[in-house]
Amino acid sequence: MLIRVAAGIVALLISLASVGQTAAVSAPDLINDTKLASRALETAEFTEIDYPALDGSRIRMGVDGKEFYVDSDNVSSFTVQLFNPKYRIAKNGKTFRERSFSVDLSSEMDRNTIYGVMVSYLMDDIVFSLHSNFIFRDKSGNLHFYKTSCYEFNLDRTGELRTDPASLDDYLKPQNDVESDNPCIVSYSNQICENCTDDRQKVFAIYSYVTNRMAYDSVQVTDKHVYQDDALLVMRRSIAVCEGFANAFTALCRAQGIPATVEYGLGLSSYDSMTGSEKEDNEIADHAWAAVCLDGEWLFVDPTYDIVHYYEGYGIESTDKKNNPYYSFFLMPLEAFSFEHKILDSDTVHGYERSGSCGSDAGYSVSRDGTLTISGSGEIKLPYGVNDFSRVVFAPDSNITTIGKECFLDCDLLTQVILPDSVTRIEAGAFSTCEDLEYVYIPDGVTYIGRNAFFTCDELAYVRVPDSVKEIGKNAFDRCPRLILSVPAGFKKVTRNYSVKPYYVEAR
Repeated sequence: MLIRVAAGIVALLISLASVGQTAAVSAPDLINDTKLASRALETAEFTEIDYPALDGSRIRMGVDGKEFYVDSDNVSSFTVQLFNPKYRIAKNGKTFRERSFSVDLSSEMDRNTIYGVMVSYLMDDIVFSLHSNFIFRDKSGNLHFYKTSCYEFNLDRTGELRTDPASLDDYLKPQNDVESDNPCIVSYSNQICENCTDDRQKVFAIYSYVTNRMAYDSVQVTDKHVYQDDALLVMRRSIAVCEGFANAFTALCRAQGIPATVEYGLGLSSYDSMTGSEKEDNEIADHAWAAVCLDGEWLFVDPTYDIVHYYEGYGIESTDKKNNPYYSFFLMPLEAFSFEHKILDSDTVHGYERSGSCGSDAGYSVSRDGTLTISGSGEIKLPYGVNDFSRVVFAPDSNITTIGKECFLDCDLLTQVILPDSVTRIEAGAFSTCEDLEYVYIPDGVTYIGRNAFFTCDELAYVRVPDSVKEIGKNAFDRCPRLILSVPAGFKKVTRNYSVKPYYVEAR
């Protein structure tokens, strides 16, 4: 269960400022950063972003010389607001009652400074604020979309979001925490979508339900307890963090026969995170959202960023959006979504076929059915981003001796692992935050289990530590609340200082 939501994101959501019927959701940390003036900004390869409107028509937004333009198929009334670096809310607002128009923003912008442009429109009495257009002006006054380091990375990561019939069928199947076939989930989904006539209306009804009827659980961010966030529990409790909202949205969509999936990654709320100047190696997801497929197109939604209510432990607090609801992160194209999100993993049941090295003498391959096969010898460590598999197989002629540090870190689909008899060491964090992992076989001959080796494997049910083990590192099985742990007698106090102890510890 993901509770590592960046504090900056939560603070940003709480501090939203209203501007008429719209609000500025522009990442204040980004636009106020003093480093802006000293860094040359790169230009994105695209000059236009194509958004879907609620009715399925398209709204194109782009830059042309000194002007920012909007070209719509159907919508004929817009408000355009530019975010000034000195303020958290929009500097100005201009209304255009036509489908296509352009506005000169260059004269209001400082050079080499990122600005946000929010384009809002009203449809069916609902306000949509398409704010994720980050632009800058060059020394000649021409406008450009800012080149975020995440876009090309995300483009590669979304390669597994396929649209062939077999893949789309995969995105309808129930998964751990996404119980789309549960009768209660189906009933909830049918009630929410009762008056909808097509899939697009159903998706909006579900998104609106999650963002307006649920509350963000601020307590979970700092609490040391392990919370379950499966879709059914979230629907009953109506309080969750980001992953719970994503699970509920995905399950409700799948119950209607609409392909959807949970995604994990980074929510970018600072200048350094958006420019990629922060450390990128071994990043761990701190946020979750969802993707949904409509008319053969994968689009992204982030219910957490549009949430209306907050749970502080003593009651439900509401933002200004309660009385003036609007939606800024609904059905976003990848270009816009990538300004504030880095996609580390899509929770897919099929694999993204590829192969490569996972050690000096070891290799891996991922097959279409989500099987990871490891071959070779020595120590293994999967490359960053290889986590879209549900099953691990060790080749018969392999001689793997060490599961390296953070080897299977954050492999959310992995449900069971049977380690080969050749393994003697399990290094620190080897299976940390494998949140679907239920069973691990540790063979006789293993002598060392490192710190945090199985940290926050909250579905882990049974582990037998063999008598050959001489050392178990700190917090190796911490935050595994369902675990029955069998250990040699010498380790009977191994869980003494855990923040969340296993369900039962057997000292043999």
